[in-house]
Amino acid sequence: MKMKSFFSRNKRRIIRYGGIALIIAGLVVLIWPFYINFVMVRREADVLASWDEGLASIETGDSEVDDQTSGKETELIDPEQKLPFKISIPEIDMEWMVNEGTDSRTLKQGPGFFIGSAFPGETGTCVVAGHRTTYGAPFSRLDELEEGDKIMIETTGNEKFTYIVTGQEAVLPTDLSVLENTDYPSLVLSTCTPKYFATRRLIIFAKIVGQLPD
Repeated sequence: MKMKSFFSRNKRRIIRYGGIALIIAGLVVLIWPFYINFVMVRREADVLASWDEGLASIETGDSEVDDQTSGKETELIDPEQKLPFKISIPEIDMEWMVNEGTDSRTLKQGPGFFIGSAFPGETGTCVVAGHRTTYGAPFSRLDELEEGDKIMIETTGNEKFTYIVTGQEAVLPTDLSVLENTDYPSLVLSTCTPKYFATRRLIIFAKIVGQLPD
């Protein structure tokens, strides 16, 4: 009876504070993805700045490294230092570092290189996957690309490759035929579509400039 009496006396207060708590929880759910994207974009800007400084040091022969990178080891799966690499798409104002792997942890840091696919500039298909709406949303505007748009890649070894977009296609997640190797250097970018539903995969096809098939 005491408990029932307590709720009766405080019914309005309980409803009011309960409503406020639900509103706050709803705002957190709505704002959290935007906050994560903001943090990831800021982090990526710092990573790209460090990348440019590192390449400048290599070109000038300066072997010094800053306090943030000293003492850290970089494990590469290729001896020619093609990973990680920077991908830039001027048409959609995109520039991100691509790391090794396409597991969920790696893709939270940015686009990922599909292990087993061709390295940039090599014969075969280089496959890169990335998020479209979360974790910085690196591939948010991938659907805006058109035939002839340029995609630039710069490797850790300071190699530079330019690809041109040849088309795009939305496929089921189980359709792996779009990842098949080509007999020339090609590039495939993969992300979810449509936005916020991710029932299919948006695939961007591109081939390297200067080494195009007949």
